[in-house]
Amino acid sequence: MGTGYLIQFYIACLILSFVALPISYRLCNRFADGGFMISKSLGLYISGYAMWLLSSAHILKFSQGSCVIVLLLTAVLMYTPVIISIYKKKDNGFIAYLKSHAKAIIIAEIAFLVIFVILNWIFAHRIPSTDTERMMDLGFMMSMYKTDYMPPLDLWASGEIINYYYFGQYIITYLTKLSFIPVGFGYTFGFFMIAAWAVVAIFLLVYDITKSRIAGVISGAAVIFSGNFHYVVFAKIVPMLWDILQLEGDKPSYWFADSTRYIGYTPEVTTDRTIHEFPSYSFIVGDLHAHVVNILVVVVILSLLWAYLKSLSDKKNETKPVTKKTKAEKKEEESKKTFKGSPLLSECCNGYFLLIGFLLGISSMSNYWDFPIYYVVSGSIILFGMMRVYGIKKGLWGSVILSGLFIMLINMAVSFVFNMKFNKMVSGIGSVMRRSLFHQLVLLWGFPVVMLICFIILLIRLRKLDDKRLYALLLGLCATGLVLIPEFIFVKDIYIDAFPRANTMFKLGYEAFIMFGTCSGIIMNEFWETSKEEEGYKAHLYKKTAVIFFVCFLMTLGYFVTATRQWIDDYSKENFKGFNAYTSIKNANSYDLKAIEELEKLVEASGAKQPIVLEADGDSYTNTCRVSVLTGYPTVLGWHTHEWLWHNSHSYMEQRRIDVEDIYTSEDANVVRHLLDKYNVDYVYIGSCEYSKYEVIQNGILESMGQVVYWENSDTGQLIEIIKVR
Repeated sequence: MGTGYLIQFYIACLILSFVALPISYRLCNRFADGGFMISKSLGLYISGYAMWLLSSAHILKFSQGSCVIVLLLTAVLMYTPVIISIYKKKDNGFIAYLKSHAKAIIIAEIAFLVIFVILNWIFAHRIPSTDTERMMDLGFMMSMYKTDYMPPLDLWASGEIINYYYFGQYIITYLTKLSFIPVGFGYTFGFFMIAAWAVVAIFLLVYDITKSRIAGVISGAAVIFSGNFHYVVFAKIVPMLWDILQLEGDKPSYWFADSTRYIGYTPEVTTDRTIHEFPSYSFIVGDLHAHVVNILVVVVILSLLWAYLKSLSDKKNETKPVTKKTKAEKKEEESKKTFKGSPLLSECCNGYFLLIGFLLGISSMSNYWDFPIYYVVSGSIILFGMMRVYGIKKGLWGSVILSGLFIMLINMAVSFVFNMKFNKMVSGIGSVMRRSLFHQLVLLWGFPVVMLICFIILLIRLRKLDDKRLYALLLGLCATGLVLIPEFIFVKDIYIDAFPRANTMFKLGYEAFIMFGTCSGIIMNEFWETSKEEEGYKAHLYKKTAVIFFVCFLMTLGYFVTATRQWIDDYSKENFKGFNAYTSIKNANSYDLKAIEELEKLVEASGAKQPIVLEADGDSYTNTCRVSVLTGYPTVLGWHTHEWLWHNSHSYMEQRRIDVEDIYTSEDANVVRHLLDKYNVDYVYIGSCEYSKYEVIQNGILESMGQVVYWENSDTGQLIEIIKVR
């Protein structure tokens, strides 16, 4: 089952929470838990980045011992200023900070642990292998787990490095090594750690903004567990109307994935299929992909932006003794509010911007789309935050520009080593030739957009824009912009024929969903609280508006329940599969599994690290590349389309496909020898997938290329072989 591994993983997460706590003490102590949840993510990314950088520079191997050493060194660097302050300056602020937040920290940590355990238990009843991109994500992690130095080898294109934004999978692999657990368990626990952490972190963010626990729960659930209104209409309203009206024919069916594949599918448009995924769908299907892992970064950025906004207000609200000033003194005081007087200049470089720049740099290596998105979000909050405090002064724009440059420089410095060996996978910006139907946009985004419009009307009527209202307004406007962008332009990639704007809509819509969800609890709370301050019809109007929004939210929350039931139809004890993400792959063919286990023993005995093992290539979302995924040993070619995307060359991958087929089927020994040498193949694997893919395999010629180190006849009469190439 792996319960012991779960405990080890949780302990590692808990330790990481304390590593970066001095940062939270300085910048995020306003939160109820003193920024403890934020420090859980920061501790992971700061120490993980340090390990990655040292490994990339070939200073330290990416081993479990090195991970522990780097974690300890990070903790020493973090706590040294605190210790010096306590013993030399007699400053007990950090200890007082821990005492004052201890209760909230314990409650938050218990909430995190409970959600973490429940989610792991629920989804341990179904562990798919090829329904999404789990094979790819698992393969990435296994390749990194086996490698000594970054960047990791591309397990599906031997001789190459992973040309993808792999840092998200890396950070979970790093956490797996710190936990001293196998990759399969690290994948599962890391995945649901993100969901549990995000719920609690968003709750704490919105609770600090609104001082309302209900608002915090709404926002946390809206981001992680809710769906869109497509679910409400097609899973609930349409079937209900069908029964009421007693319509003829088959009642329309609903599958939870339909809510992420609507535009371009209903009605079908073969040249404009799109994706509009959201977090709850991702967590249900178990896809540990870039956009999912980077939620750990996104929520911290949103929290830091709120903390910064409040720090600006604290400066604005600082009171000074009222004294009579001369004209000269007034003029001097006014000059200090300009760029030349330095108060605005001091806003350009601070701890908040340093961390935001660091996290945007991480995004550049993990989920690149999040870098431009949250760079703009950060810029809008910084601009309007400074404007509220300093007014539209002469130096305002210069200060904002310098702040943006500072954040950009930090981002570039953090991602510099990664970008040195990374080739971009896009080929420019294109204009949208076909837009979404209006009713489709209304169905997917109507609820949050209407909520935002009502909120704007409320702000106009109240004529008061405090911090929380400004924050929610800016998030909502940015989210709306992200929804609209794919209706006009898209980023070109290899899917330009049938899915031209799918990736653009996917990544922008994903972050729009997170931002809408975060500000939803704030907006509902504003209507509710405003109703208490008003009288008569206005009070009733605001209260009814809040209730309507809340009911709509509850309806979308049903998505998680419906989708989970559809995905997992058996919660019996007998169907509990455990926590190992490799379970389904290992159960696919017992003869293959036995052969692969023997291969790993042979490689380990030989002292090799990641030899090249030839296996049959295959289409995406299949089990064909099970050897490379289970072992982390590179093969000549894996999933075609994915490698085509990563290397942005169809001909390059097509040549590899032809060469792999020739190795297995050619009757010319010289051709086979040439191709084996071309790709430096160490082992040739012949198993069930190879027999299924190729009509005739030239076993005799392949055996003549080296030594048969493993063989066994399967129950179908097929000869499972592993040949070590001379």
